[in-house]
Amino acid sequence: MLLNIYRFHAVAAACLHRAGLDDLSGLRVLDVGCGSGGWLRQLLAWGASAQNLHGVDLLSDRIDRARRLAPEIDHRVGSGWQLPFDNAAMNLVTAHTVFSSIVNADARQSLAAELVRVLAPQGRILIFDFRISHPRNRDAIGIRKSEIRRLFPGFQLYSRTLELAPPLARRIVPVSPVLAMMLEASCPFLRTHALYFLQR
Repeated sequence: MLLNIYRFHAVAAACLHRAGLDDLSGLRVLDVGCGSGGWLRQLLAWGASAQNLHGVDLLSDRIDRARRLAPEIDHRVGSGWQLPFDNAAMNLVTAHTVFSSIVNADARQSLAAELVRVLAPQGRILIFDFRISHPRNRDAIGIRKSEIRRLFPGFQLYSRTLELAPPLARRIVPVSPVLAMMLEASCPFLRTHALYFLQR
């Protein structure tokens, strides 16, 4: 788990750097489906200003925990389909394992449109999600690059696959974390997640 988080943070930081977003202090950020706020706290550690960080999640218990862990950040209970922010209010909008939990294609499109609504003209979107559907889980769907292009037409897209398939990782990491890293690095077909970074 810690290995996955480290890899995601490294790739996300590289995306922000590539986009010229090294100074996060003035960046207005919205994390949709923020959970207990871990990603926003990471951005805070990287230099973002607490007053510019906002998180929305449907589950009140997760928001309660996020508020306890970082009371200086704006965490709200709410829906991604009706975001309580003005048009073009955010420089960066993020969503972690959100789109894969929406099996209806029209609902995913509506959510994407709402993310675009609150995005500033030169803003970016960062999505981290499952790219492969689980055969025994009908409540989730893999989000491939083609689906991201459908959801966000007109955006430039950079993508990177991540995370060794969990059944393999559970067996290998306790024995040899180095072997797990080597497999993830050398075998893209074994990666179950993807990071998508979009800009207009």
